This record gives sequence, structure tokens and C-alpha cells, in this order.
Amino acid sequence: MLAGTAATALAGPWVFNRLLPGRSTILQLAVVAAIISFPVWLAIGAFETGFTGSWPLNDLPMQYLRIFAISMIVLGGGYIAARALGMIGGPAGGEPAEISPVPGFLERLPAKYRGAALYAVSSEDHYLRVHTDRGEELILMRLADAMRELDGADGLQTHRSWWVARDGVAEASRDNGKQMLVLKSGVAAPVSRSFAKAVRDASLT
Repeated sequence: MLAGTAATALAGPWVFNRLLPGRSTILQLAVVAAIISFPVWLAIGAFETGFTGSWPLNDLPMQYLRIFAISMIVLGGGYIAARALGMIGGPAGGEPAEISPVPGFLERLPAKYRGAALYAVSSEDHYLRVHTDRGEELILMRLADAMRELDGADGLQTHRSWWVARDGVAEASRDNGKQMLVLKSGVAAPVSRSFAKAVRDASLT
């Protein structure tokens, strides 16, 4: 019991806030259950064998699955109860909750960027420059991977090397005939011809 409680306290926040932020609640609970079942499984096995280590190998998988199933039931019941008591937020009006992927993405940056407003990301060779209201930071990441991680965020690709958040745009401008989006930080993000229509459709120009 103590092993399961300690594992839940550690695994729960990590899975919900860092590993799988914004993902299906069932998936999050299943991952937490799988993690916390392991120390419980070890503790029960050690207790049943008198800490001799001579465990019946044939029974080990089924024993783990039984513990996993119990963990899922307990975690699911606790989650439903917490929702009913208003201890955690839930979808409004029966609609799925919209959870922004931005906070999870910003976890890749140093601690000072936690809770920052994301303005844009731009590709520089093998690195990605992350533009926020608290400054800029370079991280080792491809733009394509960043855009997959930011899928669902309110923003769009404006250039082969730029993704811009709608709330990060201060104004649209032109420089020598080239369309630009000026971020709130003052940085100008280019808009290429192939993405110009998407930018117009987003009412950013």
C-alpha cells in the first residue's frame, strides 16, 4: 500500500503534466496504473515468498495484470470522485476540454520560461529558436517535430522555417514587397508565398 501511494504521488503529476499533457485521460490513467503497479507487484511478491526471491515465474504476468486492473479501478474511481467534487476541472457543457499543448512544449526550455506566452518558433540549422514574451531560447529540435508537438495550438506555419502563434502577432507589414508578421517582441516573421493564403484566412494580414 505504501509503495503504491508513493508511486502514485510521484507518477501522477509527471504523467499528467510532463509525459502526456493534454492526452486522453484514460491513456494517462493507464500509464500511471502501469507505473504504480510495478512496485506494488514487487512488494507483494517479496512478501508472499518471504523475501527469498524464489517466485513462481508462471504466475508473475497474471499477478501483475491483476494488480494493474485493480490500480485502474482505484485510479478511475478516484478521478471520477474528484471530478464530482470539483477538485479537478472537467469539460464544460459536455464538450471535450481544449488543453493547449504550449505549456508542455515550453517544458523543454529553462525554468524561467514556464508559463511564458509563446510567440513563434523558427528553424536555425539543426536548432529551433523559441520566441516568447520572456525572451528567446535555442533548443535542439526540428521544426517539423515542434509543429507536431504544437498541434492544436492556436497558430500556423508562415514559412518553411517559421511557425507563429496567433496571439504572438502584433501587426502585419511589408519589407521590400515581402509580407511579414511582426511579433510582439518586435521580431519580424516572414510569410512565404506558399503560406500567404493560410495567413490571410487566419485574418493575420
